[in-house]
Parts: sequence; C-alpha cells; structure tokens
Amino acid sequence: MAQGSPTGASAARIYYESHDSLDPALRVDVPSALTMYPRDVEKCPRPWARQRYRNIVRWTVAERGGHFPSLEVPGYFVADLREGLGAVLAARRPLGDRRPGPAPSA
Repeated sequence: MAQGSPTGASAARIYYESHDSLDPALRVDVPSALTMYPRDVEKCPRPWARQRYRNIVRWTVAERGGHFPSLEVPGYFVADLREGLGAVLAARRPLGDRRPGPAPSA
C-alpha cells in the first residue's frame, strides 16, 4: 500500500480545479519574458506560447532546473529574473529612451 503525505489531496486540488479554468481566448499583450526549465512539470513550446503571449521580448530555455527553479538553481534564477525584468522594462520605454530606470508613466 502506497503512503503519501496527508496534504497530498489538498496540494493536488489546485491543479485539478484550475486545469480547465483558463480561458483559451485569453491574450497577454504586455511585454513578457518567459523561461522554460527542462525538468518542469509543464512545458510550453514557443509557437504555443506565442498564441497567448503576443509580445514576448525574451525567451530563455534553461539548461537545468524544474518546477521550483528558485530552490534548484537559485543563482541562475535570480540572474534570469533580473535579465527578464530588464527586457520587459526596456520594451515598455519609447525607442528614444532606452536608458536604465523606471518606465515613464503614461
């Protein structure tokens, strides 16, 4: 008989309830930075990601890591997060204003 954690059912519940809840017509138009980790539970090919995320400014495929990259490859995760945020912020600035700093308010 297999034994598991007494919290297993509640942990799995979020996946069960949210599996079909996302609107397939949902589109994300803001600049987005995405990283795919090779050992993650869910993997999304870039063509599929483009159907939802219409403005991918940075796409990265990590060499290592999985579903919890901040625990598995923390140094890489932090560097990738910083670079991704930099790409998103740069994409929000007008072309003549690509210097570091916060995006101008609209």
